[in-house]
Amino acid sequence: MTALGKLALHGGPRAKPGPYAPRPNRYGEEELAQLREALAQGTLFYAQGGKVKAFEERFAARYDMPHCIAASSCTGAIHAALAALGIGPGDEVVTSPITDMGTLSGILLQGAVPVFADVDPRSYNVTPKTVAAAITPRTRAVIAVHLAGNPCDASGIAEVTASAGIALIEDCAQSYLAEIGGRLAGTVGDIGCFSLNEFKHIACGDGGMCLTRDAHLARRIRMATDKSYSREPGASRFPEFVATNYRMTELQGAVALAQLGKLEAICEGRARVGEALRVACERAPGTLPPRVARGARCTWWFFLFRVADASGADDAEWFATALQAEGVPASAHYIGRCVYEYPAVAQRVAAAGRPAASCPVAEEVLRTGIIVPVHESWSDEDVAETASAIQKVAEHRCDRRSAAEEP
Repeated sequence: MTALGKLALHGGPRAKPGPYAPRPNRYGEEELAQLREALAQGTLFYAQGGKVKAFEERFAARYDMPHCIAASSCTGAIHAALAALGIGPGDEVVTSPITDMGTLSGILLQGAVPVFADVDPRSYNVTPKTVAAAITPRTRAVIAVHLAGNPCDASGIAEVTASAGIALIEDCAQSYLAEIGGRLAGTVGDIGCFSLNEFKHIACGDGGMCLTRDAHLARRIRMATDKSYSREPGASRFPEFVATNYRMTELQGAVALAQLGKLEAICEGRARVGEALRVACERAPGTLPPRVARGARCTWWFFLFRVADASGADDAEWFATALQAEGVPASAHYIGRCVYEYPAVAQRVAAAGRPAASCPVAEEVLRTGIIVPVHESWSDEDVAETASAIQKVAEHRCDRRSAAEEP
């Protein structure tokens, strides 16, 4: 038996006996003050009020980018980015097989075809090599996802897209203030897209935004969020292309503006918690901790690690169940299956005459993956007890496997 004692799953003491430090209510007086000011304006329309504009300006300044365009969600921001780039029917867009449907919706709604690049087995992100292998003469853009706060090699991917003459969109929904190669995720490609969904690092219920250095693209993204209308002084209603309504309201902008003041502390806390778990996981036998590039900063939307040499999906499920018994809110497999298995996605790929997508590394990541949700308010005790639980379950798993292999 492991020195850490009997598994709680089998009646032993829990490694995490008490509750986690609560995450404080993310909304407070700062948000209320901004909302009062928004209501006092007499308008909640973004083009007439000042809250959305102020948020855009401050977010752009934090990222040292000239243009930020707010949207009603990151899904809307990505769709607006694709529309602004002129992506249309039959065009191909390369992206990750481990992502949210929000990454794919805009591709499908523009009539384009999603093509999937496989991922690195330890960062869970697409790489320059896998992206390059997925590009064809019909490829018009790449959406590189920075998964769970861990930045992908956006600079390397940008070299690939530049040589192919195609656009690069960064999906930063889970990766505020993540950094690699001295650059913030979302500032490397042509457009960076972010989420203000209720469950992200900062939130306004739902919202999103695009960053870009290109003034022409910024204008088109703005129009793509506003039915292709221009709100510039003296402009008439003369839509240049088909667009939907992804406008952010002044209420969302007010809350987002207040939340922005909390972003640094939130990301610092998550970086502390996630890195401590990553280091601890390196000591747990039979596990594969996530890998963060040298010199990069991961801001950990969640902590995802893998069980090594899993005999089946139930191996990861057993590990997650054992962690739950120890007091750790773990789950197995993240999204369960690669997004190319979703019917709407598979049908579009098949209708385009492309073979069914296959990304064996991504499938293995999901088959063997364990998710532990984290947040910035975890105490040092929370981190230590969670690490102890992972170590304990990992050691018992090794003993369990050794016993099963004995003649």
